[in-house]
Amino acid sequence: MAAPIQFNREKFYQVFNDHLEAVQSMTEAMQAIGDPRETCVIEVLKSIEEHLVGLFKAVEDGKKMLWHEFLFFPELFRGFPDVHPFMTELLCGFLPLFDPEGLNPYIDAAENMGLPADICPADKGFLGAVLEEAQPPADLVVAPTSPCDSAVTGYQILGQLIEAPVIQCDVPYWQDQRGVELYEHHVWKMIRTIEERFNTKMDWDRCREAIILANDLIEAFIAENEMRKLSPCPHPGKLGFYQFMATCATSGTETGKRLAEFILEDSKRLAAQKKGALEEEKVRLLMYNPDPFYDLGVHDWLEDEFGAITALTFFGHATQTMIDPSTPESIVRDYAWKMMNICMARQYRGPHEFFMDDFITVLDNWNVDAVIVPALIQCKHAQATHGFIREVCREREKPLLLVEFDPMDARPVSIEKIHSTIEEWLETQVIV
Repeated sequence: MAAPIQFNREKFYQVFNDHLEAVQSMTEAMQAIGDPRETCVIEVLKSIEEHLVGLFKAVEDGKKMLWHEFLFFPELFRGFPDVHPFMTELLCGFLPLFDPEGLNPYIDAAENMGLPADICPADKGFLGAVLEEAQPPADLVVAPTSPCDSAVTGYQILGQLIEAPVIQCDVPYWQDQRGVELYEHHVWKMIRTIEERFNTKMDWDRCREAIILANDLIEAFIAENEMRKLSPCPHPGKLGFYQFMATCATSGTETGKRLAEFILEDSKRLAAQKKGALEEEKVRLLMYNPDPFYDLGVHDWLEDEFGAITALTFFGHATQTMIDPSTPESIVRDYAWKMMNICMARQYRGPHEFFMDDFITVLDNWNVDAVIVPALIQCKHAQATHGFIREVCREREKPLLLVEFDPMDARPVSIEKIHSTIEEWLETQVIV
């Protein structure tokens, strides 16, 4: 068996400095263009810049690095002294935003190692980054067994590539009391493992502070969701993606709270002026499954070319719950429940009703005219819902487009093909 992959300081700084410069360059470009739709996106990018600067400082200070899957929000981990949480999929979430081909070398590295093409590109991406020695150091890795088998497999493979232990917490099948108790048990085991591995103890006062900040963030995120029911919709379609990704990285910090509250207040300001992302909304869309990471501009294109606003996206749907910060027991119990209700963890496990119930709720309450469902080519579990989706849209007489693509790699289906497919559907079935 090959030796474990070690931290490569030079490669890490090269890759993440490039990442930081890309964030800064995009921020500067958006500020120069001055499109009011970018106001909140600029604030998201500033929060990611702050997050990356914090990562560099943690590495320089020699803090213990706790990698966590994106469906373990980091607020709980902020209670451990001298431990820095790092979202394993950070590069996967943001590299394609700045360069449609940005994640391709890491995807290729994972496939060259032997991963099949139908493994999720998020998992191929972070494994490829490990193989290419681009990631920060890892002292311990924690992950839930969600949202799918691909993620479970990816983290099992990660455990074979690095020295640090990889702990996976078993997400329950059912959304019931027994399931919560099971997951709560696993979260307690995870906490004890972190304490033993890092020779530390959870500081519950510090953890409580992070939980309160995370609650403030989620409260604002949920309230902004409600504002998107308005017509005109205050914010552009792509914002939900940016806000969810920033939440995955910054939950439990002043940065995350400040960002969410800024977005909500901007929404209220626009609504009070009866302004929206579009002066005239011709069509209100629902996009319920992950956006193409390399083409969030598809929302700008829909708005500019067709007057079509995406009222809500899958990542932008705030299904997360609040945490009672009163006691360690209430924190762990409610954290477990919250992690069962994050976007993807909530809809991609258990029976298909879990996905369909949320889909129907949005369809019936966000004043939607037509529906786009990204049929992600790796997501076999999601494809199994297509028949149910067709039936629900048919009953409500909502035009539906199922459009296939890879969410992080534009090579299987190009941006141009995605646009032409949507354009033909809009012109023949929606705008008539």
